[in-house]
Amino acid sequence: MFPIGGSAYLLAIIFIISFLAPVSAQQTQMGYFEVKSNPQGADVIVNGAFAGETPVIVPVPAMTANVTVIRVMMQGFQIWEQTYNQTVQPGGMIPVMAVMVPVATTGSLMVSSSPSGAMVTVDNGNGQMAPWTYHNLVTGTHLVSLLMMGYEPFVRTVEIHPGETAQISANMTIRTGSGTLEISSDPGGAMAYVDGVYAGTTNLVVGNIPPGRHEVKVSRAGNDDYLEWVSVQNQVITPVHASLRPASGASGGFVVVTTEPPGASVFLDDEYRGLTETGRPLEISNVSPGSHRIYVTSRNYEDFEAMTMVTAGVITPVTAQMDPSPMPQACGLVMVSSDPAGADITVDGQMKGTTPATVEAVCSGKHTYSIKLDGYQEYNSSFEVIPGQVLQINTALTSDTKVAGATSNGAPWPSPVLIVLALAIVGYYYGRKI
Repeated sequence: MFPIGGSAYLLAIIFIISFLAPVSAQQTQMGYFEVKSNPQGADVIVNGAFAGETPVIVPVPAMTANVTVIRVMMQGFQIWEQTYNQTVQPGGMIPVMAVMVPVATTGSLMVSSSPSGAMVTVDNGNGQMAPWTYHNLVTGTHLVSLLMMGYEPFVRTVEIHPGETAQISANMTIRTGSGTLEISSDPGGAMAYVDGVYAGTTNLVVGNIPPGRHEVKVSRAGNDDYLEWVSVQNQVITPVHASLRPASGASGGFVVVTTEPPGASVFLDDEYRGLTETGRPLEISNVSPGSHRIYVTSRNYEDFEAMTMVTAGVITPVTAQMDPSPMPQACGLVMVSSDPAGADITVDGQMKGTTPATVEAVCSGKHTYSIKLDGYQEYNSSFEVIPGQVLQINTALTSDTKVAGATSNGAPWPSPVLIVLALAIVGYYYGRKI
């Protein structure tokens, strides 16, 4: 038994505790944020304090007007952050889903050339034909090179930034001081490459080659590749003859691409391999056995794409029937050659290189051109281009020695005997009249 005074004291304590207990319970009522992320395992920071890794349930005071800032972080991803101003109900749950965006570690590069069609390499890798866009290039500095027959090499460095597209526009400069390669093969009709750049099919003359050492490769379906390093001198024609041997057992397969119409650019596994020509398909040799992607493109025609299976030592034909494009371009190509080669080409008064050469982006309509070579008569004429046309101009130049003694208008002078005879006849008739 407690004394009366003690009982009163105990009752007072119980009354105070029972009165304060609801208040304390009300102050500890909580709500929750359910934080998830994709991918999971990200760190969660709530109002500056670490709250765990996703998925995690974060308690916050309920029925308060506090602002809640949730930040989700993960290595290799951008920081995700969201501010919540809403009041959390007691026992309530607010779902939060953080979709993480990877930090870009690559960028893109868009390369174009004027004239178009230059061979582009990045860090001395596989060549592509400008214009071309490279994707998924590692960020940092890269070496970009553009090569084109008859033009000086264009070399630049470019900085690739994460998630951005860099651009290079190369204005190619016509080469001055060059030599010529005369490439032939037995059997003929092989693909010729100079320094890895497609030059045409044998037998052919390749002009505008800078003096120095150059790699010449000759390829033909059913034969091993022929490779030779040659030294080119200024204004000198250097012959190269490739005696092709039947394909050995170690060789890969062969792909022969025919297009209708001709003049289309052919890519094998996204690597440019050359152009088809009139009456002559493009032959690609030493192709590794297996499945390969053939991509064909031509102005004013829809692109052609196909997968083909290559077998070692076997010729695989591919025929691309090109469908006209619904939106044709208003330009064409003009392929100019001369006999002999090395003549200056002028189109509409502008220098376009030396023969043999391909003049890109010639707009439809009539154009004038001239072909000039020291020791030969200048040839002047005109041509007309229709949209998408590949026009070939072949000119046999006339030596100045063949027209010696000609009149100013090109007509030969009569022989001395005829001149004397004509004067005698005139004198006879004139004497009779007197």
